[in-house]
Amino acid sequence: MSFETWALFIIASLPIHLAPGPNNLLALRNGGIDGAKLAAWAMTCRLPGYGLIFLAAALGMAAILLARPQLFAALTILGGLYIAKIGLSAMRVKLQDFETGSAAILNTQQRMREEFVTAVANPKAILFATAFYAQFIQPDMHDYVVRFAAMVAVSLSLEASAGLFYCFAGAIISIATKQCAVLIWVARFSGGFLCLIGLGLVLEVFF
Repeated sequence: MSFETWALFIIASLPIHLAPGPNNLLALRNGGIDGAKLAAWAMTCRLPGYGLIFLAAALGMAAILLARPQLFAALTILGGLYIAKIGLSAMRVKLQDFETGSAAILNTQQRMREEFVTAVANPKAILFATAFYAQFIQPDMHDYVVRFAAMVAVSLSLEASAGLFYCFAGAIISIATKQCAVLIWVARFSGGFLCLIGLGLVLEVFF
């Protein structure tokens, strides 16, 4: 692709990756509770998840989901419920958890698992990846595979950068306030949005 096309692709991608979606809200919460380093380690596990989504899009998974609305509906409900479950657990954090450090008992492996599963839990991301990429690349191009792989690499780099931004934002809020009560509300705010996102996915199936 030309320089102008790449620039347009990156500029159009930035709002997508920087938006406070489920994974970025997780990074914000983890940064506030665990610090930037541990949150960043956990954040890296969203990248294989999104890599699978891009691969599924390349293999035509979106077409399969569109052809089988019942399967798409089931995946949407399961994904929405999982995201809402994570949000609910964040909203239930208590002051004693921060004071005793028990809020950080969730080890890095569990944080990483949350990031990965949250990334793949939303089947609509497959449809979005297909629709967005279709604006810049077509399967009949002679170098389709190379272009697609390059676009995925750029997308994952932007996603990692956005994730790090939210990790450090959470950590900075934690350091700046140094007050457990503020951190609780950051965690609950993130959890509340996760619940809304998850329940919104479920409600879309029925309405």
